[in-house]
Amino acid sequence: MEQTLLSKSDGLGFDLPVAKNGYRWWYVDGFSDCGSHGVTLIFFIGSVFSPFYASARRKGEADPRDFVCVNAVFYERGRKYWAMTERQSRDLQTTSSSLVIGPSSMSFDGSALTIDLDERSAPFRRSIKGKVVVEMPARTDECYSLHCAGEHRWWPIAPAAKIHVDLTAPNVNWSGNGYVDSNGGTVPLEKTFVNWHWSRADMGADNCRIVYEAHGRDGETCLMTLFGGAKNGMASEHSPPRRDLQMGPIWRVSRPVRSYQGFTVNKTLEDTPFYTRSHLHDASGNSVMHESLDLDRFSSPWVQRLLPFRIRKIFYGLASSSEVRVSVPFSKSLK
Repeated sequence: MEQTLLSKSDGLGFDLPVAKNGYRWWYVDGFSDCGSHGVTLIFFIGSVFSPFYASARRKGEADPRDFVCVNAVFYERGRKYWAMTERQSRDLQTTSSSLVIGPSSMSFDGSALTIDLDERSAPFRRSIKGKVVVEMPARTDECYSLHCAGEHRWWPIAPAAKIHVDLTAPNVNWSGNGYVDSNGGTVPLEKTFVNWHWSRADMGADNCRIVYEAHGRDGETCLMTLFGGAKNGMASEHSPPRRDLQMGPIWRVSRPVRSYQGFTVNKTLEDTPFYTRSHLHDASGNSVMHESLDLDRFSSPWVQRLLPFRIRKIFYGLASSSEVRVSVPFSKSLK
């Protein structure tokens, strides 16, 4: 995943190759102007959190196109709508301007990213259907390496954007500030990293502040703080001191943050055995998305056995398709 392959002339890189045992994802998040609603969308080629992909890699080289996935989460007052469906290569279509996984898709026309969703929630298979549009007339140019070996790279495509959510099922409509990025790698995350922590803070209409901290198994630390947006570019800043939040309420995953003045937790959006996602506010009241990922936890056998409880897996037999799904969630959403 070279930087030269992620230039503006190549759109968002939907049709770029993904290495065997590797991955690529496109990530979108946003919060409503009122702060009461949120969304996270991730389209994976080579789902990094798939126990099925992990099992296939243990047997040798695995094709990431056989483990494609859509994760769609909408956060509302007092509840959330959560889906994660993994499919096979026959459900994947890519062009320079579009990415299709099963009945859902991303398309980019040069100024807006449109996500059409037709998913089923876990565990009750309620419909999540509708459209999300991210206005992004400009994109950043630079792709960043997260480790000196160059096996993991990150592209903050649209650090500060406008997002519009229009779902028919459930009936959810709102607008606010959004964000788009993409990550790619040639080896699994857990092979290189022990953990990582990431946050982005809305800093007005055209700017945000992003902190990325990743700790490698070889002792290397990647720590970067960027400020700006697609219009004027991203500038490096001195990274703030570490100030840990309280651990995840249920599964006790650590939540390190970097801040001069500290954060308050508005809501823990996801609390899983190996991952937390949190909506924070800084001292100035700016909205902050924060994620912590513990890859030692993720790799442990007990977590690998739990993972299928939240993933709806579509298999194809000789004549028809079937799915594997379960009804016991391990992720908690807390006020």
